[in-house]
Amino acid sequence: MGSARRLSAAVAVVGLTALLVLDAPADISLRDTSSDRPLVLDQNTDYLLHGVNITGVRDSAALTLTGKIASVRMRKCIIGNVRSGDNGRAAGVEAVGASVGSFVASDSIFYDCENQLASLKEGTFGFVSFQRCAFRASPEFLKDVYDACPWRDWPPVTEFYNIDRLELIDNQFANTIILIHPSVRKIIIRGEIPGLHVEDKEATQVIRLAPGQDPRTVDPVAVASTK
Repeated sequence: MGSARRLSAAVAVVGLTALLVLDAPADISLRDTSSDRPLVLDQNTDYLLHGVNITGVRDSAALTLTGKIASVRMRKCIIGNVRSGDNGRAAGVEAVGASVGSFVASDSIFYDCENQLASLKEGTFGFVSFQRCAFRASPEFLKDVYDACPWRDWPPVTEFYNIDRLELIDNQFANTIILIHPSVRKIIIRGEIPGLHVEDKEATQVIRLAPGQDPRTVDPVAVASTK
């Protein structure tokens, strides 16, 4: 779609002076950049984040989804080392009043976020897929959190709400609770998920795939995964 150019109002990025380029089929593409400042996606468009590292954020979410968004794709991104402050906020990825058509993350890492590694709670989603991603809190990080808050005895949460179709495919989870709210209509799982808690298995259809089974073979009329 032409040469790269700066898009001043397409993405709210506080302190992140990176080049946003048009890259079909995504309307807004952010590539190969690192920052310790939050990133907010809030436009009704298709986003692609490739090789984006957001670490060291304080008292906020590293990546926030808000407003109406057509789609978000994340590839080989790293989100982590997020600690809370006076506002008590500390999430890797967070939805805040978001309405998202599809959200697909692959080969990405979400680590050491004090409250939530991912919180898709305050919003609605058509299709969500995490593929070959890692969600983890290190023992050293947990020790620091527990030492700072002696009353706390739970690890960071990875939580999903208000999703038509959720795919968790060949991910790695360590020291996190994976919470599936009854507002998630269907979850498709391939691989082991320690710490998984499906609140209501009657409200949420749970489908477990065999190793190597393509999730697109389940309900193929739904949005297809990207492999």
